[in-house]
Amino acid sequence: MFSLQIRAVGALQESWHPQAIHSYLTRLLPFARLEVKEITEGHQGSAKPNLEKARKLEAESLLKNLPSNAIVIALDETGKEMDSRTFAKQLETWGGTGTPVVFLIGGSWGLDASVRERAHVVVSLGKMTLPHAMARIVLVEQLYRAMTILNGKEYHK
Repeated sequence: MFSLQIRAVGALQESWHPQAIHSYLTRLLPFARLEVKEITEGHQGSAKPNLEKARKLEAESLLKNLPSNAIVIALDETGKEMDSRTFAKQLETWGGTGTPVVFLIGGSWGLDASVRERAHVVVSLGKMTLPHAMARIVLVEQLYRAMTILNGKEYHK
């Protein structure tokens, strides 16, 4: 069974966001254990935040207590784009033997360089800018899609 974790900066704002995530978490249960951890934003509500300081605080929280054997995947616009089948194959390589796979999603000001440097791989969900809540939902959906591809299920067309 796959051991997956998503660490994401910021809270979900809209009432339907947790519902969407829960829907895919439920669908993933036969294939993987997925834990989602929310990280507090580094700017702490300041109207004029120090962006460098905010990103560093977020990075410290994202990277804190990572499992020592985890494969760390940072989501960032500068990362490698993959289609769903390639992502599924890559996910199987990363975590198919039970190795924990941890996905890191930064805050609205982006990722600190230390997160990209710590990651084994940097992945982009595409060239379009997404709100961070949507990136989280898209990632969970793609994890479910990857599991259906790997298990020969009908979801992926």
